[in-house]
Amino acid sequence: MEFTTIAMAKKLTGFTYLGSVSKTVKHKKSILYGEMTYSLYLSPARTSGYEVCPGRTKECTLLCLNESGMNTMNLKGEMINNSRIGKTKLFMENKPFFMRWMIEEIMNARLKAKNLGYKFSVRLNNTSDISPEDFIYGNKNILQIFPNTQFYDYTKVKERIGLMTKYRNYDLTYSYTGYNINECKRMLKNNIKVAVVFNKVPPVFLGHQVIDGDKNDLRYRDLKGVVIGLKFKRVRNKIQTNSRFVV
Repeated sequence: MEFTTIAMAKKLTGFTYLGSVSKTVKHKKSILYGEMTYSLYLSPARTSGYEVCPGRTKECTLLCLNESGMNTMNLKGEMINNSRIGKTKLFMENKPFFMRWMIEEIMNARLKAKNLGYKFSVRLNNTSDISPEDFIYGNKNILQIFPNTQFYDYTKVKERIGLMTKYRNYDLTYSYTGYNINECKRMLKNNIKVAVVFNKVPPVFLGHQVIDGDKNDLRYRDLKGVVIGLKFKRVRNKIQTNSRFVV
């Protein structure tokens, strides 16, 4: 399957887009900070038949934001989930097609942001945890294709933190899972940001300052070595808020 225009790609796949620009609740907030963010939502865990969250736990799978917001609405939620499953399969089964389309979307979004006077950033993993080095087109990955564009993500894969040294345009925040407390302490000690979900966000956690991670999603702007406090949010799946994942 190949395409010559974006219109043709849409017709072939039935998707109206791969990624969106500052349309979701959390990415709309970036507008208030003078920034537009291109964000990609894939189908998490193994819901597409492909594992895209290698560091996940049972708790974080149940609490995944894929099951929050619009996705808590039955019909609308199923449509969104089915679309994300289809996009994930497209990425895994026809990466050149997917990447060519996504690259064009990012280029268009970056130009729009520039014309409107906004800064621009990209978050590839909103409901996934795929290495940016796996987003390959030709002989380059997405970070190399856009070396002057800021990319950022959260990750539960500790080995991926080293990518920030390798690529100056990539920022990562390490995520607490309920089972990696010692690793989180080491990350904080080495000035790596750590995201934690709380019932009530405290001012200090593990001896480090906690900042409100719900004000915006622009993690690369944060101070180094701080805890990103995220408030527990209702999801479609029922989960105890005193589980190990939620502090």
